[in-house]
Amino acid sequence: MNERATTTDARTLESLEDIWPLQAALNERAGFDTAGLGRALVEAEAAGDQQRAAELRTQVGRALKNYLDALVSECHELQDCLSWKHWYQEAKEGRQYELQDLQNARVEATDMLFFWISICQLLGMDCQDIYRLYAKKLRINHKRQDEGRTQAEHDDHENENRSIV
Repeated sequence: MNERATTTDARTLESLEDIWPLQAALNERAGFDTAGLGRALVEAEAAGDQQRAAELRTQVGRALKNYLDALVSECHELQDCLSWKHWYQEAKEGRQYELQDLQNARVEATDMLFFWISICQLLGMDCQDIYRLYAKKLRINHKRQDEGRTQAEHDDHENENRSIV
């Protein structure tokens, strides 16, 4: 067994594919069928069922807002591992970006993964979708860097994201 692998519920976790169903089960346990809702939306969209898709987009939107709020909260908790507030002594000494608690920062980053996966599930995405979209977006990001684009040009190039399928 891989040294980095962890056993949970008699499963060995070695990849994103191993984590995906566990997150769906955890969400279901809490009363949210993120994977099922995301699949239903994709199926309704594919079938051209506009009324059902509209209803599901509202349900997904409501759930998405909840998971985004949770993700943002975890981001703030990770930020709190730094002495970023300008009135703290560390900031006054020029150490405002000093990482104060590495272990807690790691846990907060992992908490972010829980919510990120849930968001992906709500959007009807699986691991293969993530890999495929990441590869395409990576090419765009390299192109943007190669072209030396500026922040001011951001909106002019947002259609590149919409072209990713």
